[in-house]
Amino acid sequence: MPNPAPKAKPILAEDGWRKHSGDFYTRPLVPGVRGLLGLSANRDLPHQWKLKPYVGVIHERVNALARTLTGSADTSRYPQATIRYHLIRLLEGPDAQERDRWLIAAEAVDGNERVFHDVAAAVRDVGIRWMQKRTSLDAIIYELRDGNGPLRRTPLLTAALWMQGDVAAAEARLAEIESKFGGPPEIPAPLRGVRVTSIGSSAPPEGWPHHAFDAFATRLREGIAQYPEGPPEDWCPRPTVPQAPPS
Repeated sequence: MPNPAPKAKPILAEDGWRKHSGDFYTRPLVPGVRGLLGLSANRDLPHQWKLKPYVGVIHERVNALARTLTGSADTSRYPQATIRYHLIRLLEGPDAQERDRWLIAAEAVDGNERVFHDVAAAVRDVGIRWMQKRTSLDAIIYELRDGNGPLRRTPLLTAALWMQGDVAAAEARLAEIESKFGGPPEIPAPLRGVRVTSIGSSAPPEGWPHHAFDAFATRLREGIAQYPEGPPEDWCPRPTVPQAPPS
């Protein structure tokens, strides 16, 4: 049974939203910055979905610089938020949850129009204003530091900091993430001398593979050394010279 969320398109289009792949919509805010609305439909029952909409801001240059720093050549067909926030929390406070507020069904009598209109009204009332206040680099940095972005926020945060010329803060963020990798866990004293097969493990910070973070940090530090006041528009990291294998 197909997800009926795409049928929200004509209702959201009335408010100036442009539909993209999936349940994503964008609208221009200022040059180089777009607002984002994701409906985030999650199947609840065989013929029912819960919408968990969020609003966001796409800062094109921050995103592009972050992709360059991580060595990512791929661009997703889905819009990628620089920062994002759940719509329900803008309406009801930071601890609010959607629960059953926005349920849609495959065979709803009204075609789910009531729900789609309710989401559109909430976005008009609070979502658009939230986006419009967060187009600057200062606002982007504040929200990323507050955790309102993707899981792997460090490339976006350090890109924005570097663009502002705040290299000390960018380096501090790198050092913070590096410190969380740590080494092998220490065996507690009561277990020393006892055969231990496992004492647990912790997930890497932001889901980073260690080698990928190291490569990202190297590119960023080299770029900052070249341009401490901020990267030029066309900046690209120096190509890595392959090391000759030992003879």
